[in-house]
Amino acid sequence: MTTLQELKNSRLRESIHAARLEDGLRVFISPRPGFLKGFAIVATGYGSLDNEFVPADEPKMKRFPEGIAHFLEHKLFEDQAGDVFDQFAKLGAQANAFTSHAVTAYHYSAAETFYDCLDLLLDFVSDPYFTEESIEKERKVIAQEIRMYDDLPDQRGHLNLLKALYHKHPIREDIPGTVASIQEITKAQLESCYRTFYRPENMVLCIAADVDPGDCLSRLEKNLGRRLSKYGPPRKGPIVRAPIEEPRTVLRARVEERHSVSRTHLWIGWKGVPEKRGEKFIRKEFEVAFLLDLLFGRSTEFYEKHYESGLLDGTFGASYVTERDDHAYLVIEGETDDPDAVIRAVDERLAEARARGLSAEDFARIKNKAFGRFLRSFNSLEYVGTGYAEAHFQGWDFLRYLDVLEPIGMPDLLARLAEVFPDEGKAVSIVRPA
Repeated sequence: MTTLQELKNSRLRESIHAARLEDGLRVFISPRPGFLKGFAIVATGYGSLDNEFVPADEPKMKRFPEGIAHFLEHKLFEDQAGDVFDQFAKLGAQANAFTSHAVTAYHYSAAETFYDCLDLLLDFVSDPYFTEESIEKERKVIAQEIRMYDDLPDQRGHLNLLKALYHKHPIREDIPGTVASIQEITKAQLESCYRTFYRPENMVLCIAADVDPGDCLSRLEKNLGRRLSKYGPPRKGPIVRAPIEEPRTVLRARVEERHSVSRTHLWIGWKGVPEKRGEKFIRKEFEVAFLLDLLFGRSTEFYEKHYESGLLDGTFGASYVTERDDHAYLVIEGETDDPDAVIRAVDERLAEARARGLSAEDFARIKNKAFGRFLRSFNSLEYVGTGYAEAHFQGWDFLRYLDVLEPIGMPDLLARLAEVFPDEGKAVSIVRPA
């Protein structure tokens, strides 16, 4: 019998019920009384970066084509009964999926048919259906999708930045791959990737709904026997991925191209030092987010000054991107008529912050805003379910969000200021009007 453990946070007045099923699947159930719809997401620790690893039941490292994780996500939404989207729609549910650099996830929202949809979710993810004919059909669909993204200036400019920042890290490649790379994907390769990564012990199921946790667990255990006969007992040891060796320097300092845009779009990127998974991982993400808000946020003197002058517009923003502990980068982007003037303005703002420090009053305001935003987010089932899933793969407890955030002080931000804007790790991508 699976043990259901209740984890509580008195400050949040929230609890999560956690269990690990006999097949190795980690489950988190967040009861949301009074919500008409429920949300469920099942995710695997497998993303576009996982192109070189030791496949299940094989002795040696193998290389797979770029885009295969995304291709596999598409293929799982088809089974012997047809399109799985149609099956969810017949149950009155909305379903979707996504592939990121680190994770592939499948989710749905439903009301009265929540448990029927939960069975469908687990069934189609645990029972792939591949035929040569359906693979060729999907190849054409994904190729068209890739060509569409290739025509988007924002997509190209951001990818150009990554190709400038990184020498050989797989983050240089777009998540769907290329038209050429997906031509190499075979049925045998899809099956090998599925057997390796779509294992219950490499996956997590998160539920946010008006359900009784015990009843929900019983429902999950009902079809456990079928899944166990398919997967067998949980495997021991982690999946062996190829180590990623990447120098601190950038490959190119600047890259430009012309496209069908009405105004020049600029990306300034800095190659960061990733943090190991755990609470330090998410704390660093909080610290850098606070830092960027203090430096370049909408309420700063920097933004107001350059917005009024017309150098910046509403597209300007800054973000820190890290999904797992082998990459991290910071990017500032926006549309402008004078990209070099923006680059100079950003450099001047950083120099000023290093010399004079940052506003403690503004930091207190931004931190309080982050507290309130997190508390309000529990009104979103999608945020709760997806938040637990992401935290699971990043190695920290989602309920400890405020406990991680609260101790952050100005010295932490000033230390990050010296770290995340390295001169030797900076690159620029520009897309100008054709």
